[in-house]
Amino acid sequence: MPKIDGVQVLEKIKTDPSLKKLPVIMITTTDDPREIGNCHEMGCSNYITKPIDYENFVNAIRQLGLFLSVVQIPIINGE
Repeated sequence: MPKIDGVQVLEKIKTDPSLKKLPVIMITTTDDPREIGNCHEMGCSNYITKPIDYENFVNAIRQLGLFLSVVQIPIINGE
């Protein structure tokens, strides 16, 4: 991302009282256990390490779509 990174976006979302319940899924190439733990401590819902290989990436996104089709999303600000 050109201006700020995903962790900074997560921090902004989770420190905003009107957005903090918003589920956030981190999708990144980083598989550093410290960053994964940090993101979970900050409140991310899921952390996905995206594969470099195109076919594996497509499969991961397909599985993410299946996951999102069954997950319960909290109501935020009455919406």
